[in-house]
Amino acid sequence: MQDTSRLAYKQIQKEGISKNQKQVILNCVKNHDRGLGMSLREIQSITGIEINAVSGRVNDLKKANLLSHPMWKRACKISGRKINPVIIAIQPTI
Repeated sequence: MQDTSRLAYKQIQKEGISKNQKQVILNCVKNHDRGLGMSLREIQSITGIEINAVSGRVNDLKKANLLSHPMWKRACKISGRKINPVIIAIQPTI
């Protein structure tokens, strides 16, 4: 990671922007996934969050086991490219 990228990431974390974006993205996937998962571009289109921020926050959410990739691929509704969509991760029940 470049020094400027690290500084920007730390600034985003400090200001709480990252936490807010993560919640917006989680809500987007919860409310708009129709059983097909969502592409990053589809999330961007709905939330208005820049694609680089969507990518970073989705990676954070995957690391936290809140989002995951299903076993299928499909075409993105925005770009038409084949993508691995993201879905809400299944939380284990005890």
